[in-house]
Amino acid sequence: MIDNDRVMHSIFGAIDEINGQLPKGERLEKSINTALFGNHGSLDSLGLVSLVTTVEQKIEENFGMTVTILEKMEDLENENPFETVKSLTEYLSSFLENKSNE
Repeated sequence: MIDNDRVMHSIFGAIDEINGQLPKGERLEKSINTALFGNHGSLDSLGLVSLVTTVEQKIEENFGMTVTILEKMEDLENENPFETVKSLTEYLSSFLENKSNE
């Protein structure tokens, strides 16, 4: 079973790296409810790509699995796993669970 806290830790690690590149007023808060991308999100499309790439690296470091987060996006229909840290954590936990069972 994949530990959600470890997944969230990976996401927060990626946020730390992204925040190191952003001006102080544009940094992302490290909170489960932080809006990332979408109606209320603070990331533009380039920022989202940077976050996704960094999260993939953190997942590999913390779980020893190589993942491509956008790999199964077509299965999501109208859901946006990048809306908040919480939705991304849930998406990644499910994704990693499925990947570890393959």
